[in-house]
Amino acid sequence: MKNNPIPQKIALFLVLVLGVFTFAFDILKFSSNLDFSAWTYLNETINFVILLAWYFYIHDKALVTKNTIADNLELFVKLLAALYIWALFWKQILAPSFVTNEFPKAPDTLGSVVYSNLIAFAAVILLVPMLLTVRNLILYKQKKRTRLYISLALGATFLGMMVTVIFRQPLDITSDSAYIYQSLTLGLALLFYLILATQNSWIIYLSRKKKYAYFLLSLVLIWLVAIMFDVVFKETVAAHSLILASFANLTWYFFFFYVLFGSITFLVHLPTARVFDRKMREVRSLHQLGRVIAVEFDMKKLVRIITEMTREVIGSRYTWIELYDEKTGHLKIAATVNMADMDKDGLDNHSLHQIGVEVIESKKTFHLNTINKGDDYEGLHQWKKDVGSMAAAPLLGGRDQVLGILYAAKTDAYGFDPDDLNMLEAYANQAAIALENAKLVRNSLEQERLEKELQIARDVQMRLLPQKLPDVPLQVETLTITAYEVGGDYYDFYRNHKDHLGIVIGDVSGKGTSAAFYMAETKGIIQSLTRDKRGPADILRQTNEILNTSLEKKSFITLLVADIDYRRNRLVFARAGHCPVIHYHAEKDRLEHIRPLGIAVGLDKGPVFNRQLEEMEVKLGVNDILAFYTDGLTEAMNADGEEFGEERLAEIIRQNADKNVEGIRESVIDAIMAFLNDSNLHDDLTLVIVKNGEKKGEVE
Repeated sequence: MKNNPIPQKIALFLVLVLGVFTFAFDILKFSSNLDFSAWTYLNETINFVILLAWYFYIHDKALVTKNTIADNLELFVKLLAALYIWALFWKQILAPSFVTNEFPKAPDTLGSVVYSNLIAFAAVILLVPMLLTVRNLILYKQKKRTRLYISLALGATFLGMMVTVIFRQPLDITSDSAYIYQSLTLGLALLFYLILATQNSWIIYLSRKKKYAYFLLSLVLIWLVAIMFDVVFKETVAAHSLILASFANLTWYFFFFYVLFGSITFLVHLPTARVFDRKMREVRSLHQLGRVIAVEFDMKKLVRIITEMTREVIGSRYTWIELYDEKTGHLKIAATVNMADMDKDGLDNHSLHQIGVEVIESKKTFHLNTINKGDDYEGLHQWKKDVGSMAAAPLLGGRDQVLGILYAAKTDAYGFDPDDLNMLEAYANQAAIALENAKLVRNSLEQERLEKELQIARDVQMRLLPQKLPDVPLQVETLTITAYEVGGDYYDFYRNHKDHLGIVIGDVSGKGTSAAFYMAETKGIIQSLTRDKRGPADILRQTNEILNTSLEKKSFITLLVADIDYRRNRLVFARAGHCPVIHYHAEKDRLEHIRPLGIAVGLDKGPVFNRQLEEMEVKLGVNDILAFYTDGLTEAMNADGEEFGEERLAEIIRQNADKNVEGIRESVIDAIMAFLNDSNLHDDLTLVIVKNGEKKGEVE
């Protein structure tokens, strides 16, 4: 919310009027022999009011509320350059000099008085927006306590300004007991400045090219900031105001630490910049493909887009798709990249047939590291002599039938790393959805369009759910009951830490194929993000950042990401507008509904979403039970219009807590069926039950 323009105009008026007043006061003090020592604190108070008024005026202006990293860095550099130009220009014009036998040093000439006022004016006008730009960088992908550290740093800065005015001595760290307050105050401020200097996670999200460019820029900035205080502020501002001099001094410390640590962070991340770029390219490509398959129904265009995007992401030399032809009962080339007509004719090759048969029979991704003389696939060199490695992934339909095969070949041996194979498989999964969707649209023009659409989309949706439970020392069970319409319920498991189990559960708003496809897109994005050791909140932030531009305005996705550390008996989770977690404490026989803050994915581009999102940690006891569910379960409605409800679900879990998870699942199913009493479900319902203990006993 913008501030009222009237108070802002008053603030600007105060800056100008009080600035003129302090300037006139300095002229009078220099020109007369009167003793103005009694007015010292009033003068410092006025300068402090000028500083606060300028902050109030400038802090929400478009100039200093830039969202992008590049905008904030550009503004910081421009303001720093303006500060140097301003100071050096007036220094040449006025040639200031100061009496050097006391602190603060007194102006020696009238020009020096004017110069000290001009530089103090620059300290207020330029340093405040510079601080605001750095604040924007610090708050980018902010951590939990970042705002607290900012508040503490501001408090330490204010304390340093007051100490300077009261003792009329510069801030310094010394062993002299006479300066103990100055030393302690400066030390405290430097501590918080050092903490804030490490809050530069924005650097991680820059591309490799920008990391190199900004690293070189940071080296220049270190030098410019390092000499800034001595060149611009050291004697000059103190001659006008001690409170502004200490503000400039402390700001200089903060800028130096932040630029220095930023440069070090750039240097640390340069070796991995290429890997990060690749990860982001993979995520963007999956996002782009998801958008394409939601709107494109032309089969020829789809297969061409898929092959081109696959080649671009995994860097293959040759890429092609073969699709199952229902008329002939054989695979047929549908699209190729970097292949002449002669190359296409050569695809009728015995070794390629062998690969195709193996992929179809196993329904798994095939990977060939090298092609050597005498091995089973030597015949590939009869097709292309420069092929050094090859991979192929099946396109599996909703009923697990093979729709086709996506091939990729590289000229280098061992050209496919695990990430390449994962991306090839992800593209094949997305391609299968796209092709079935295109086929559905084409067939719908002939007969029973809606029925076929719902059935195929439902099959695709169910196939995207985990086909087996994770092998972990926990009891895990799931329940999925589908409604008549296609919905967007989704859950998955991931393992990105040793001794951890990750759980994702979500629900796409609306129904129909659009919900199913958004679910598929979300699955692909989260699978890519969870390959790295990210926390639940970070996964949700990245997912929202990728999805918010593609979701329709009326669509959103509720998500919950949980990380169970079964070695330390700890749950860490965050939810984006999703249902709460039911936690049954076995030792106390007590139920708890845990609701950390968070809004749904797609409702906000980032600032509000990131600010609202809360990550929570929960201690787990032996035989404790966790229930993750979608609202289709608690909002299931019987013929009387009564909802099943969270409390009924929680009580069923408590009453059956002595059973294993299979028994709890059966009890929930029985309760749901009895409650509905032949009424139809209006939404999918999903439940994931986790019990903190090894499986034992029988279903009761």
